Amino acid sequence: MSKLEKTSTTSARLNAVTHHLLAKEAKRLGLSAIDYLDAAVNYFGTRGLNPVEIEAREGALIMQDIKRLGDRIFGYMQEQERGLLSVMLEELIRSRVTIDRVLRMEEIVLSTCKDEELRNGKSKLKALREQNEGAITNQLKLIFDSAKEIAPGKKKKLEHPKADA
Repeated sequence: MSKLEKTSTTSARLNAVTHHLLAKEAKRLGLSAIDYLDAAVNYFGTRGLNPVEIEAREGALIMQDIKRLGDRIFGYMQEQERGLLSVMLEELIRSRVTIDRVLRMEEIVLSTCKDEELRNGKSKLKALREQNEGAITNQLKLIFDSAKEIAPGKKKKLEHPKADA
């Protein structure tokens, strides 16, 4: 800048609130109000920035970051919920299958036995119960294995062929 440019000044009108902020910030930084205004105007002018739009753009960027963080948190919560719900669903299915099998077992026992046999057939009932528990276990394994294959949000594991040693 030439000597004339440094000593030449002009006046501009500011809102009282803006003038108060200008004086406060200039004092905080140890600058005169003119030096502070010169630096601020030069900053925005040399970069071709609109100071009004910069604030809005920064706000939009902050909101975008907040949205991304919210999406990550929501995804994490969904994954946790899926794990909890799958355990609850397994127990519910286990209970339902067990009840159905027990009822079927009772129907079979009652339909094949006479009154006297029912009173005396405890060992037969015990053997049938053990057989039924094995069937329940097998049925549950099939249900849970198929449910795990088609579970939403689960990545399917790729099977890699084993190399011969």
